[in-house]
Amino acid sequence: MSKKLFIILGFIAAILAVIIAVTPLSNLAVAPIIVAFLSGLIVLFLSKKHKTKTKSIQYIFLLVIISLILTIYKGVFSTTKVGDTEQLEQRDEENLEDSKEILEDIEIDEDF
Repeated sequence: MSKKLFIILGFIAAILAVIIAVTPLSNLAVAPIIVAFLSGLIVLFLSKKHKTKTKSIQYIFLLVIISLILTIYKGVFSTTKVGDTEQLEQRDEENLEDSKEILEDIEIDEDF
């Protein structure tokens, strides 16, 4: 029972790790990678204890390795590009002026 539970948990975490690793939020894939790896280790120890062979351990570890490689690759080779901050600052000032004008135009009724 517990072996099946850890196999299912390992597969779900490994698949989730691969899915997250290919998205722009690949840094968040570390948590499911750890969960899948620990589940795979637990299944490995339970298999050795009961002397059974399962292919599921290999698949879990394969998915973990794939997601780990993708996460490391994206962490090393992706660069964050900072745009022209001058335009952003100018847009910020314009928004602030517009907000001030809107607030000045609002009439507050003091009869409360």
